[in-house]
Amino acid sequence: MGGATAAALALVAANLALGAVAIAPASVIDALVRGGDGFAARVVWDIRLPRVLDAMAVGAALATAGALLQVITRNPLADPTILGVSAAAGLASATALVLWPLAGPGALTAAAVAGGLVGAGVIFVIAWQGIVSPLRLTLAGVAVAAFFGAAIVALLASSRTFLQLSLGFLVGGLYGSTWAQLGAALPWLVPAFALALLAANRLNVLALGDEVAAGLGVAPTPTRLLVLAATGALTGVAVAIAGLVSFVGLVSPHLARYAVGHDARRLLPASALTGALLVLAADLVARLVVRPAEIPMGIVTAAIGAPFLLFLLRVRR
Repeated sequence: MGGATAAALALVAANLALGAVAIAPASVIDALVRGGDGFAARVVWDIRLPRVLDAMAVGAALATAGALLQVITRNPLADPTILGVSAAAGLASATALVLWPLAGPGALTAAAVAGGLVGAGVIFVIAWQGIVSPLRLTLAGVAVAAFFGAAIVALLASSRTFLQLSLGFLVGGLYGSTWAQLGAALPWLVPAFALALLAANRLNVLALGDEVAAGLGVAPTPTRLLVLAATGALTGVAVAIAGLVSFVGLVSPHLARYAVGHDARRLLPASALTGALLVLAADLVARLVVRPAEIPMGIVTAAIGAPFLLFLLRVRR
């Protein structure tokens, strides 16, 4: 945990200091401590600090959602992107953007969370009402994600602001992150994280099988519904802030599992921390690789996640 904390501090410092314009570490510290209206203070407080906090929120949310999905579906390939939850949230968010282009962050976040909850409901119907295997669930999720993804592109293409809306949304990125987005996200993030952590003991019991869980006093169906509600809210918030960021929810829980094991009480916080670090690092790379311009952060996470997915498919065949 000490190493992860040190890595987090180092990444936060690098994200605050580096970008289109580099700011000396001493100036960053001075801006954080004293504030003011100088150039360094404005860049740190108005641009980079909210972006750092948004990145950590997005990474923690997607990683926790991925860990929850992997536990309740007993599917190592489960992830909000692969199972279509991100695409459902994205479709709702894109609809809100097109119909109400002047809507504030609060309304857009609420729309994305509603879409995430719908996507989580689709998973429930497919996985447990239909009694399917993990492989079939993954294939069904890919189909649902493709359908919603096509609907998102069609919806954005019909808008006059297609280019502006699509660049950071379809691939995922944090360009233009604001304090307002973080403020709109917190009322959803805090209860969703709390619900996930409160369900950790039940998830450990549920991992033993439905019959054993029922015998030990844990009702499988209500537990899954509560966990899926948390998953939908977490994914919706992440989509509202950063668009369709892929693979964070797949990679982070596996990395955390190597460090802390399978106990959900430790896995969920470790996944959240790992996801926050991953998105911070990806966003830093996205801002530096073609500086002073930047690429969408989702390109970096996809470059990490796609080979990782192929690795999982190879070792678990």
